[in-house]
Amino acid sequence: MKKQIKKLRIYVTLPNEHFIHSEVSRASNALLFDKRYRVVLEYPSDKPFEANLNHCVEKFIDGGYDYWLSIDSDNPPEKNPLDLVKYDKDIIGLPTPIFRPDMIKIHKRPWYFNAYQYNAVCDAYHEWPVRKGLQKVDAIGTGCFIIARRVFEHPRMKKAPFMRNWTKQGTTTRGNDIAFCDRARRCGFEIWAHFDYLCDHYKRISLLWMIEAVSEMIGQDLR
Repeated sequence: MKKQIKKLRIYVTLPNEHFIHSEVSRASNALLFDKRYRVVLEYPSDKPFEANLNHCVEKFIDGGYDYWLSIDSDNPPEKNPLDLVKYDKDIIGLPTPIFRPDMIKIHKRPWYFNAYQYNAVCDAYHEWPVRKGLQKVDAIGTGCFIIARRVFEHPRMKKAPFMRNWTKQGTTTRGNDIAFCDRARRCGFEIWAHFDYLCDHYKRISLLWMIEAVSEMIGQDLR
């Protein structure tokens, strides 16, 4: 008699504000047919965003899942993110392009991918320099990630893990993603990014802004 192998349970969430891009829907629905795992898909829409993620953590732990995969509503993965479960890493991010024309002087282009290297001199994060394959990094964005259960079983990661860091004046010093990664690393967890598993990113942008940014990048007026 063939021995039955117990499948890992994956909690998949699409945090949203009552809109999900069709490409995200297509990618997430395909995960339900992945026979390697027992997949549960939910569409949490609590506000604000970090509270939504913290609610997901509670449901993830209470539901007895093994891994949590989260995909933002505008952030479809190009490949199947469940392929990355086999690495059994604490935290893996699927890098996503961010459009930032004001960063041309740093990145030499008006976009970067949200996997980061920490610079202790200026206490800031910059784009990870080696963008190929699986890389151990200092921080990731929360657009698309996979986190192992053991991370949230740590007592210091159970309470408000995605809370932003605030000043006394009420401004943020760290966004929810960087603040989460800071906490995870202080608790001894490793953060990884797989640059062969990129995500797309659907955003409304000013086309004139984009033209000006690309013109500055190549040193030629494209208007």
